[in-house]
Amino acid sequence: MNRRIVLLAVVAVVGVAACGGSARAAGSTASPTPDRTGQARNGAAGQLVQINGQSLILTGATGDITVTFSGTTSFTRTSTAVLADVVPGVCVVATGQKDAAGALTAMTVRLSPKVSSGCGAGEFGPNQPAAGSSPRPIPSGQPAMAFVSGEVTAASGVSITVLTAAGGAQTITVPTTATVTRTSSASSTELRAGECLRANGARDSAGTVAATSITITPAGPSGTCANGFGGRGNGRPGASPGASAPNG
Repeated sequence: MNRRIVLLAVVAVVGVAACGGSARAAGSTASPTPDRTGQARNGAAGQLVQINGQSLILTGATGDITVTFSGTTSFTRTSTAVLADVVPGVCVVATGQKDAAGALTAMTVRLSPKVSSGCGAGEFGPNQPAAGSSPRPIPSGQPAMAFVSGEVTAASGVSITVLTAAGGAQTITVPTTATVTRTSSASSTELRAGECLRANGARDSAGTVAATSITITPAGPSGTCANGFGGRGNGRPGASPGASAPNG
């Protein structure tokens, strides 16, 4: 009888321990360990520090990132422009705030040349909004943003008329304080150490991004890339803007 009691007690203890272990395992499954690298699942942005054939090394806010490209990767370049460059016939994406009447005052304007297919969203590079889409959500407390895209049909001073993708004309205001940039086609031969890159593409298990498109932007006045390209002050000694990076 004593042996039977001891055996039952042991079985009970083992059962409780097993249940506790299962509960802990279930809890750990429901709450996976967060990604402490802070890197996005897809794409990468940072300052170009090295070129090895079709493999690029970018330095960003979380460290070095490897980006590869191929013959099918598209390249675009973003450069500084001025209000006078906003002329009839160019494609434009203007982002800013609308007043109560729906009129847009632009804070940023991006220009690109018109192609045979017109001024579709694809002409403005991979980071531009698609026709009919909504701007990204704005943090609480900040003013809502809006955008207008299409072909410029008239420009007089700070007043610009845009023929939108929907076929309607819309007049916007581009103040002298607005940031105006120009996007144009580029190629891998234009890559230079010190410039800022944004690569779109899938990231593999090792963190390498296989880029489907790459946007090139000059570094800022301090020689580094601002937030959105891997964080401020992320340059490396020796990565001088405009200098050729080593190949291989």
